[in-house]
Amino acid sequence: FDHILLPISKIVIDEEQRSHVKFDAFFQNAMFWEIGNALGIRNTINDKGPVKEALKEYHNILNDSKSDLLSLYFITKLDEMSKLDVDIRDNYVTFMASIFRSVRFGATDAQGKANMITFYYLEEQGAFTRDEKKGTYKVNFDIMQDAIMALAEEIIIIQGNGDYAAAKALVQEKGFIREELYNDLVKIARSNIPKDVVFEQGKEVLGL
Repeated sequence: FDHILLPISKIVIDEEQRSHVKFDAFFQNAMFWEIGNALGIRNTINDKGPVKEALKEYHNILNDSKSDLLSLYFITKLDEMSKLDVDIRDNYVTFMASIFRSVRFGATDAQGKANMITFYYLEEQGAFTRDEKKGTYKVNFDIMQDAIMALAEEIIIIQGNGDYAAAKALVQEKGFIREELYNDLVKIARSNIPKDVVFEQGKEVLGL
C-alpha cells in the first residue's frame, strides 16, 4: 500500500479525493474480495450444468469481476446497516486506484480482463470522470454505487443462465486496455513505482 498504491494514487486520482485512499479501505476491499470469490452461483439454473463448464474460458474472468464488485457491495450494505464503521468513499476511491495497480500486470490474465470490464463499465455509466489536462480521475460516488450493483447483477445473471454468448460479448467488448488508459499506465511506469512486492527468501536469508 505505502510503496505502490499510494504513489499511484498521487498520479491518477484527483487531488480532492486522494485523502480517501487509505490502508483500511484497501484491506477491507481485499478481504471482502475473498468473501465475494467464495460466494456465488456454482450451477446454472436452467440445466446447463456447472457455471464453470457453461462459460468455459470466460468463467474465471467473470468470476474475478464479480468478486471485485461484490466486495464493494458487501461493504456498502454493511455500512448502510451500521455494521461496519467505514467512510464508504474511502473504499470506492481506493478501489479506483487499485484498478491501476492491478492493470499494470497486463490484461492478458483473468484478473486483468476482469479489471478492464469493471473499469470500462463504470466509465460508460459515468461513475468517474477524467480530467483531460491533469490526467486524473474523480469518482462520482452515487453513480458508482448504482453502477457496481448493476454490473454485479448482470454478471450473476450471466452466470446463472450459463450464457456463454453474453459472457463472450462482455469480455470482447471491454476486456482490453484502450489507448487513453494505456497512456496513463505509461505515465505510472515512468515514475518508477514498483509493480509488486519482491520477497527475499531462501536459506541464506534465514541464516541457515
